[in-house]
Amino acid sequence: MSSKMLNILMLLFIFGESYGVVYKLNETDYHRMPALFKFDNYENCLSKPEGIYCTTNFEIIKTTPNPIYDMIVEFSEHTAKHYNHSKLFYGVCLFDNRNQTNVSTWDPKQSVEAHLNESFWSEHRLKTKVIDVSCSNEKEDSKLDIGDAIVGTACLILILLNVVGSFCDLYFSDGNNKNKDWYQCFSIRCNWRRLIKPFDESNPRLRPLKCLNGLRSVLMCLVIMVHAILPVFICNNNPRYLEQLYDNIYYHLLFNGTLIIQLFIIISGFLLSYNLQIYEESHEINWKILPKQTLLRWLRLTPPYALILALTSTWMRHINTGPFWHEMAVSEIRDCRKYWWQHLLYIHNYIDNTDCLVQSWYIAVDMQLFIFGLFIYLVCRTSKSRKIVLPTWFFIGIAIIAAHTYFEDLNGTVMTTPEVIRNHIRGDPTFLKVYRRSHTNIPCYILGMGAGYLFYYWQKIDLNFDKFKKYNMLCWMAGPLPLVLDCGIIVLASYFYMDAPRSSVMLRTIYAATAKPVFGLLLTVLLCAMIMKLENVFRPMLEWDWWSIVARLSYCAYTLHLTIIRYTASLSTVPFQHSTMAIVQYYFFILVVSLLLSIPLWLLVEEPMNRVWKLCLSSSSKTAQVQEKIEPELQTQSKF
Repeated sequence: MSSKMLNILMLLFIFGESYGVVYKLNETDYHRMPALFKFDNYENCLSKPEGIYCTTNFEIIKTTPNPIYDMIVEFSEHTAKHYNHSKLFYGVCLFDNRNQTNVSTWDPKQSVEAHLNESFWSEHRLKTKVIDVSCSNEKEDSKLDIGDAIVGTACLILILLNVVGSFCDLYFSDGNNKNKDWYQCFSIRCNWRRLIKPFDESNPRLRPLKCLNGLRSVLMCLVIMVHAILPVFICNNNPRYLEQLYDNIYYHLLFNGTLIIQLFIIISGFLLSYNLQIYEESHEINWKILPKQTLLRWLRLTPPYALILALTSTWMRHINTGPFWHEMAVSEIRDCRKYWWQHLLYIHNYIDNTDCLVQSWYIAVDMQLFIFGLFIYLVCRTSKSRKIVLPTWFFIGIAIIAAHTYFEDLNGTVMTTPEVIRNHIRGDPTFLKVYRRSHTNIPCYILGMGAGYLFYYWQKIDLNFDKFKKYNMLCWMAGPLPLVLDCGIIVLASYFYMDAPRSSVMLRTIYAATAKPVFGLLLTVLLCAMIMKLENVFRPMLEWDWWSIVARLSYCAYTLHLTIIRYTASLSTVPFQHSTMAIVQYYFFILVVSLLLSIPLWLLVEEPMNRVWKLCLSSSSKTAQVQEKIEPELQTQSKF
C-alpha cells in the first residue's frame, strides 16, 4: 500500500463523516488540500495561436466519501481566520478543448469544468462545479456607447476650460488673485498657488486648528493602508501565511482598524457646529439655511466624485486586460453603470449588494450627517436645549447600534476575515447594517458637534489654556493616553477571532454598542487636547506646514485610491506576493500614485468647480455671505 493511500485512510479514520471545526493544521496536512489559488502562465498561454486563458471561481464537491474534503470543510468552518478552501480561484490555459472550426458554439464554462474535473479527480478524487468563468477571448461591453461619448465630451470640455482659463490668466491677468473673473477659476497657475498656500496662522481663531491638517492627512494614509491589502487577499501565492497573520496580535491593529474612520466623522461634526456659530455672530440663522447649505455641500462634494464615478462606469470597462480583470473590476463597473444615480443623491450607503466605489460609503454618511447636524443646530438654539438634545441623541445612537447587533445577530465589529476581504467586504452583514449607515454613526458625530460648541465657548470667554499645562499628569492623560486606550479598544476586537466557537450575541452587542462611542470619546479628548495645545507629543508633528497640501488633496486621494488599487491589481499576471515587505511596498506605491493623481484632479476639477459655484452664487448676497463668512481654510477642512 502506498504512503499516499495510507495517509488518506488515516484521515478517514480520524475525521470520518462527522463535521466539526478544525482550528489548526500542520503544514503537511494543509498542503494536502487543493491549492486555493493556482494560475497557469498567462503570457505563455496567449503566445500560442490556439491558447485561451480563463479565470474561474469554482467549488469542489465530493461524489464518494473523501477524508480530504471533510478536512477542507472542517478547516473552513473557522471563518474568523481561514479562507473557505472549498471555493477556489484558478487561472487555466486551454488548448485542445476549443473547436477551432466552430468557435461560436464553444462553451467556456463546460470546457473549464471538464479540464478541472480531470485534474481534481486524478489528484484528489474530487469533482468541481464552476461558479463563473472569464476567458481572454471575451470582450465585455467593448463598443463605445452614448455614455462614453457624454463622459468623454465632458472631460474634453473640462480640459479645454482649464487650458483657456490658464491662457487668459497668463496674458490678461494683472496678477491680483482677488479678481473674480471666470477664467481665474480655471487657471492652473492660480489653483496651484491655492494648493501650496500655507495655513493661515494670522487668524487667532484658525491657529489652534492647524493640527486638523495633519490629522486628516495621516488618517487618509491609514485608510489607504487598510484598503491596499485587498488584492493580496483576493489572490496570493501563499494563503497559509495570511491566515497565520491573524494569530499575531499586532496585525489586529490593521485588521480591526476600521474604527479610525470615526475621527473623520468627529472632525466633520466639530467644524459644522463651530463654523455655524462663527456665522451666527453677525447674521440671523433660520430654517432657510438648511436647503442652502445642503446645496452648497452637494456642490462642493460632487464634481471630483462624479468624475471618478463617470469614468468608472464608462471608459474603465475598455481596459479589460489581465487575468484578474474580471475578479477585480467587472462587478464594480457593472454596478456603477446601474446605480450611479444613487451615488449622486448620496443614498447609496443604504443600498446593499453593490460593488460600486465601495469606499464612497463615507461620503454619503458625511452628507447625510451634515444635514442631520444642521437640523440639530437649528432645533437647539439655546445652551440648555443643547445640553438635553445632544446627550439624548448620543445615547439613541448607542441604542441603535446595540439593537442592530442583537436582533440581527451581527458581529461586534466588522471582522475583516480572509473570506470577507476576498469578497470585497460587500456581503458582510455587519459592514452593511452597522458600519456604513448614517444612523449607526450618530454618536461620534454628536461628540464632534459637542466639541465644536465647547471650543467656541472657550474662545468666546478667552479661556487661558496655559494654566492647565502645569498639570503634567492632566496633559499626559489628555494627550498620548487616549491614543493608547484607543489602540487597546482596537486590539480588544481580536477576541472575536479566537480559536473558539462564536462569542455570545450579548457579548458582541456590548462591544458593538460601546466600542464606537468610547473610541470616539477618547479621540475627542485627544482632539481637544491638541487644539488647546496641552498635547505636545503628536501635535508638533501634525502641525507641520506641508500637511496643509496633503489635507487639501485628501478628498481626491480618498475618492481615487480604491480605483487605482483595482486597476493596478487587474494588470498583474501572477498571484500577489505574500511577504510583509511586499505588502508594504505595494502600499507605498498606491499611496504615492493616489497623491500624484489627486493633484490634477484637484487642480482641474475640484478647485475650479468650487470657485465657479462661489462666482455663480455671488449674485445672491445672502447665500454668498453664508459661504464667504465661514473661513476659507475651515471650508476646506469641513469638506472631508
